[in-house]
Amino acid sequence: MPKAGPSPKLSPNTNRHWWNWEDIILIVFVATVLYLPGLFRVPLFDRDEPRFATAAVAMFHTGNFIVPKFNGVLRPEKPPIIYWLMDAAYQVFGIHGGAARLPSAVGSLLTLLVVYFMAGKRFGRAAGLLSSLLLSVSALFFVESRLATADAVMIFFTTICMAKLWDAWDARQRATDQHLVEAKPSAFHSTDSLEFLRDVDLHTPRHLRRWGAAIFWIAMGLGILTKGVTPIFVFTTAIALSITMAWPTTPTTIGPGHKGGFVPWWGRLFMAVRRQSWRWFGALRPIWGIVLLCVVVLPWFIAAWLQTHGALIERMIGQNVLKRTTSGLQSHGEPPGFYLATIWGTFWPWSVLLVPAGFHAVRRARRIGPIAFDPSPYQFLLCWIIPSWLLFECFVTKMVEYDLPLFIPLAILCADTMVQSWHRLTDVLSPPWFAGARWIWSGIWIVLGGGVLLGCWHFFLPNHPREFSAFVPAAVALAATGVAGAIVWNRPPWPLMTVLGFGLSLILLNAIALPQLKGLDLSRRAGTQMALMASRGYRLGAVGYVEPSLVFYSRAHVRLFSSPAQMAKIIGLQWPGSKKPCSATHPWCVAVDQRSLKYLRAHHYRFRRLDWFHGFKVAKGKLTTVTLITTRLPKTDTDTVPPGLHPPSTVPEKK
Repeated sequence: MPKAGPSPKLSPNTNRHWWNWEDIILIVFVATVLYLPGLFRVPLFDRDEPRFATAAVAMFHTGNFIVPKFNGVLRPEKPPIIYWLMDAAYQVFGIHGGAARLPSAVGSLLTLLVVYFMAGKRFGRAAGLLSSLLLSVSALFFVESRLATADAVMIFFTTICMAKLWDAWDARQRATDQHLVEAKPSAFHSTDSLEFLRDVDLHTPRHLRRWGAAIFWIAMGLGILTKGVTPIFVFTTAIALSITMAWPTTPTTIGPGHKGGFVPWWGRLFMAVRRQSWRWFGALRPIWGIVLLCVVVLPWFIAAWLQTHGALIERMIGQNVLKRTTSGLQSHGEPPGFYLATIWGTFWPWSVLLVPAGFHAVRRARRIGPIAFDPSPYQFLLCWIIPSWLLFECFVTKMVEYDLPLFIPLAILCADTMVQSWHRLTDVLSPPWFAGARWIWSGIWIVLGGGVLLGCWHFFLPNHPREFSAFVPAAVALAATGVAGAIVWNRPPWPLMTVLGFGLSLILLNAIALPQLKGLDLSRRAGTQMALMASRGYRLGAVGYVEPSLVFYSRAHVRLFSSPAQMAKIIGLQWPGSKKPCSATHPWCVAVDQRSLKYLRAHHYRFRRLDWFHGFKVAKGKLTTVTLITTRLPKTDTDTVPPGLHPPSTVPEKK
């Protein structure tokens, strides 16, 4: 009888070129067909999109690329990188809402590629590709990829920083201290498991070159100039990793007055500093890296300070940092637990994997399992997610897109969980509750499809059958995604079928359904008419309907009035019997809503109704009518009240 040999030892993959050009082409294709269709046809949504796009237009026309302004007023909400990218798109495609959205689409595409390489070289090619595909169709990531805002570009720079930080974390181990994965034959049910582990490159290069450190600091500088939150994710992760390094070796006694027992977090932090577990961060060359960071960031800050005498920088720091962390800015104050409650919808359809993926990551990080896995990647991902998540939960101002960079480690963990489950290396997807979750998951898809049909039936039939028919294919695709997912649940075709079905639904919505909705064109139709009047010498104004999209499509300065009384006083509207001539040199064209129009008629102001438009007020979620009125009166005008009436009583303005 032959002697049994030793247990097989899995050596790391020595082939650096683990990636495949077919994967890159697939990711580029998926991102292109998801993010570009309908980008130039769907109008800008109020209220953030037109503010960004209009500020970029102001830079484009004035040539002042330092100070962002919206409608002639300083805009301290965001630094200038996103405006510069929009201006570059304007230069190529012209001033258009789709051009303003193009930087977000390109930024998301590049983020998917970075995620593919970042996850693939640590968890294998299959996990890298699957991570990008999962992230591409997650609900909130997809929405931000098609919006003219700064979030998608910020995520790209943040992901680059985290990728290089991960390289520095891997470089902390010396070549002589590499972990080798030992396989236990009794733990496998097929030879596929061994083949899978041989394909996983668990050992990244143990050194970080200077150009890699330079990329880290440059990307951080560009992230600061995009939104400013990139250092939060980087340094909270770095601090958590430093504590993690000292955690297993920290003694239970940290001082003469403390003997054994539980050590609080501040004690762990003290021991981490004393044991210099933060020295791994030196691979990023922080001394000259901070100098490089200042070279990237300071020129704009100095120029903006000089041009605005410090007003822009002071308002930017006071509003974006202090007020957002200590008060509910713009009525967005939410209690702690907000992101924990919303992640189930924003990370859809992969939120069903969050609980088993978290359990899987904790077990791997604690070296629990039948096979000896390297815990380092899981420790990094957990330190990326948990500290930043807790920090953002403590901020008073909360918006769903603030935790969007955390979707990247979540997608990587979900992909790794599925791949290892298929190769029978983990059993976190085997419990009966997860098998039963398919019916809840599929039911949600069917409810989504049915909800779209019922909503369209209520709004569009019987007067608008064309708009209703445009939403039918997308609703059917949503329901079909749930049915197909239930059939192939928890098998390799499941994520691919979900990406295909949900992606098709999103394409149908953005390329066919939304462009058919004339109600979304309210600001574009009214703004186009106002731009025509501005070319004829009219001044522009708005009262009641003061949406930023109206400013963008008007292509001119629009005076936003707080009340119809203020508007009538400033533009000099006449009342019947008045002999004072109206503004003949500079007539006004004002967009008014129904309430303001009713006020003007009730007080018998004289004006000319130029045109009216009916549509959907996206910011408020209701239907409204916008009427364009002018102060230049023709000889015969249907809206002129017969003379002989006394002037209206003075009405106090709304503050």
